[in-house]
Amino acid sequence: MAEHLVNLGRRSADVRMAHFMLELGARLRLVGIGDQGGFACPLTQYHLADALGLSAVHVNRVLRHLREAGLLTFQRGRVRFNDIVRLRDLAGFDPDYLDHQLSRF
Repeated sequence: MAEHLVNLGRRSADVRMAHFMLELGARLRLVGIGDQGGFACPLTQYHLADALGLSAVHVNRVLRHLREAGLLTFQRGRVRFNDIVRLRDLAGFDPDYLDHQLSRF
């Protein structure tokens, strides 16, 4: 819960999106649905906007920025981590709060 409060209140939109995608990817990987390269994502940009407290237009801009930076691609219902190390650095993502088995994510 603390991570979600920090995510909404303290992080920029780019960092918020990066963290959310990494957390979602880590949770899906834990249950065997995703892998370190990415995951299937049926969420729309409107869903992401609602989850992250952003407008749909802003979500579109953030996803474009992350794609152009070579970090993440969200297309056709799939999230692909293009540079997971840089994405983790941007997000300050530490999966230890989710599960100790994910520390290698």
